[in-house]
Order: sequence, then C-alpha cells, then structure tokens
Amino acid sequence: MIQKLGISLLFLAVSQLSFGQNESDALRFSRNDIHGTARYNALGGAFNALGGDAAGSLKNPAGLGVYRDNEFSLSATYTEHFAEVVYYGNKTQTGQSKFNIGSFSITGVQNLNQAGKWRTTAISFGINRVYDFHDEYYAEAKNVNTSILDDYTQEINNIGVDWQDLESNYPFDLYLLWNNLLLENVPGQTNQYYNASGTLPIDQAYELETDGAKRETYFNFGSNYNDKLYLGVGAILSNTRFDRTTTYSEKNDPGDTTTFIDEFSQTYYEEINGRGYSINIGAIYRPIDPLRIGLSFKSPELQNLTYELESDNITIEEGEAFDVISPVVLEYRYRVSSPFQSSLGIAYTFKKLGLISIEADYIDMRMMSMRGRSTSDPFTNENKAIDNLLQPVLNVRSGLEYRVTPNISARAGYAHFGNPYKDKVGSDASFQIYSVGAGYRLDQYFFDLSYQYRSNSDQFSLYDPNLVEAVSVESIDHRITLTFGLKL
Repeated sequence: MIQKLGISLLFLAVSQLSFGQNESDALRFSRNDIHGTARYNALGGAFNALGGDAAGSLKNPAGLGVYRDNEFSLSATYTEHFAEVVYYGNKTQTGQSKFNIGSFSITGVQNLNQAGKWRTTAISFGINRVYDFHDEYYAEAKNVNTSILDDYTQEINNIGVDWQDLESNYPFDLYLLWNNLLLENVPGQTNQYYNASGTLPIDQAYELETDGAKRETYFNFGSNYNDKLYLGVGAILSNTRFDRTTTYSEKNDPGDTTTFIDEFSQTYYEEINGRGYSINIGAIYRPIDPLRIGLSFKSPELQNLTYELESDNITIEEGEAFDVISPVVLEYRYRVSSPFQSSLGIAYTFKKLGLISIEADYIDMRMMSMRGRSTSDPFTNENKAIDNLLQPVLNVRSGLEYRVTPNISARAGYAHFGNPYKDKVGSDASFQIYSVGAGYRLDQYFFDLSYQYRSNSDQFSLYDPNLVEAVSVESIDHRITLTFGLKL
C-alpha cells in the first residue's frame, strides 16, 4: 500500500495535512453536486420524475421519453467562491472566480407511428460537470504554544525509526524535516528525536488551494409507452482531475535563543487523475395525467485513479533560505468503487401554470471500497476507515416552477446533501443549495438563467487536536448559469 512507499499518515482523519489515498479521497470522488442546465440548477436538481432536460436525463434516463423534438443545449457557468476561516480567533477571508462550460448535450427523438402504444424513442449524448474541486483558503494565528513538530516528534519516537531509514520510509515529510535540521537526534540515540525549532510561542499559517473537476460523458436511451410509462438506460464514463497544494509554515519568536531557525514551511503538491464507468436505469410513471413518479438506480462507479505526490521544505536561518526537495516523486495507481445510488421523485404539474417536484437519494457511503491495482494492495486500513467513519446519507432536492406568461417561467429550488461522516468524526461535509431562475421559450429555441447559493461549514485540526485548536471554515459559492437550447 502507499504507506509502504514512504508516506507518513500521521494525521489521518483529523488533519487537512494528511495525504495519500484514504476515505476522504474516496468520498470526494464519489459525491455529486447540482451542476447542469440552468433549468435543472434553478429547480434544485429535482428532475427524477420530470424528464425533458439534458442534465435531468443524466440522473434518470427515462426522462428522454418526455422529449418530443430533437434538441441541442449548451450551458456556461460563472462561479464566485468565498471562504472565511477562523483560527485561534483570527479571521481571514479569501475569494476567487471561475468560468466553465458546465454541460453540453444532443438529443435525437424518433416517433414510432406504427408501433402501437410505443410513442417515441430517444437517444442522447452529452458531457456534464458533476463536481467542482476549486477551493482556496488561508488560516493563520500568532503566539501558538505548540508546534506541528511536537506532533511529529511524538509520533516518530513512538515508531522508533532510525535516521538512516528516514529517506526510504518517509521521504515526503520526516526526512525533509530532519535534513533541514528541524528534527534532531537525541544525543547517542539514532531512533529518538527532539523538536529543534525552538521553545517559545510561534506564529502559524496554513494555505490550501485545490483545482479540477469531475465530468461525466453519457450515452442514454429512453422510450415512451402510451404517455404513461417512460423507461431509460444509460452508460456513463467519468473523467476526474484533482490538484491540491497545501503549505504549512511556522515563524519563530525573534527572541528565542534556543534555536537558530527563523521560520520554515512544508509544501505538498498532489495530483490525482482518473477515469470511471457506471450505468444507470430508470422509469417514470404517470398514474394520472398531472402526476409523475420517478425511480432510478445508478450502479457503483468503478474508477481507476493515478496519484502523484512531491514535497519540499524551506527553512530560513539568519536570513538565508535552505530548500530541500523530496528525493522521489511518487506515482501510485489504485481503484475506487463508489456506492450504489437509488433515487425516488414525485412531480405534479398544474396544466400550463407550472409544477412542483421533490426527490431524494439514498446512498450508503459505507459501501465504498478501495484497492490497489494488484491483489497485494487490499487497502485494508482504508476500507476499515470507510466502514468506521462513514454512514448512509439522504440527499433531498425540491423545485417549483411558475409560468408567468406562455413564454416566460420563474423557478426556485432547494437542496440538502447529508453529512457522510459519523458524529464521532467531528467533521461536517453536508451542504445546502438555494436557487432561483427564469426561462424564456419559443418554438425553436430557449434561454434559461439560474442563480445558486451554496454554503457549507466545517472544522479540522492541523495536527493532534489535543495540542492545537480547530480551524473553522465557512464556504460560500455564488453560481450563475446560462443555457441556450435549440430544437431541431
């Protein structure tokens, strides 16, 4: 496993400085957000029972049976991301903006005039961004009484690693700290260490920047039986890119005479790329004309991922910088199997006045699994962490649409994605999305516009929570999506 390749996972499950493949990364690549067409976004993603939308048919391919015309659509999204971080009472704020093409789709419809009660069949091809990994924030505090080196020292002394084995066993962290004289050997003991960076309170800073996205390319088929039953099946190919840079730094008190080190920083550069595949099936049933009930299932997604890591340590000593780079660049291949998903939705249309829709997903996050590309890498500890730290979630989405005029519609939606972590973990990965939007439709084309407000909050410890206060993060996204559609 990756620990055998030399990565120190001293802070697993409690620190943002932990790296490598663990249950957090498996979770990251197994979750969805609400990204798609502007109409889909404005209605909170509640399209399981509605159909007739490109992003909605990715969720439930039976929605293709609702189409009556060939259609092309293209969506662009502008996002403003803000983060507020509090650490030891010190507040910092960051912000960034992004623009991307969120979705693209082509749908073809075939009328079955000679097939009895089978009205239409439809096929669609599209690409949809399902999760955005863009994030950036900064935490800092002054006069902290402990150092991350205290945690490192405690852990490495418990392990008892000889200094000559640091390069081969811990080339990305402990070796760099030792090589840059931040960790020193206790005189006469080659496997015991002490913190050589000083004894007085220090200033700390932590910076995180992530980039990338997960996109799904889909091929769907749907049909319409007697305008009562709609059936669909689809194949999904995913593409994931995730980049993360984390920097932890400490600055010593100038009056600390127990050390010659002024400050240091440790930076990790991580990159994960992968592809996956899954299938989904679904049905929509209309027991009475205005009422629709949708049910869909998505198989576990099998993802093949490649992880790369390198790091460096910079120490400032009497104004002079000393930079030590990890002696190797790690590349490791592994697999993640995401959990099975089931979704149930109900929608009611008020003739030409509008509609209301609500749906829920049930996903048991404990059904995720990880393994290496060979049978010798079973990821036993990671899979135990998935079972012990994660739990089932219920994601709820709802939407409301009102037709202001025959051509103009107003929309609103709300979605809540549950926390996949158990209470004992102390981490909250739930989030909420509020949305509004409008649409303008004519016979041959349409424009839709949506605004989403996404918020979530969490806290974590930079190292041993018994030694340091938690960092609190409040994140907010403002998203504006514009969709252009053309009926062919």
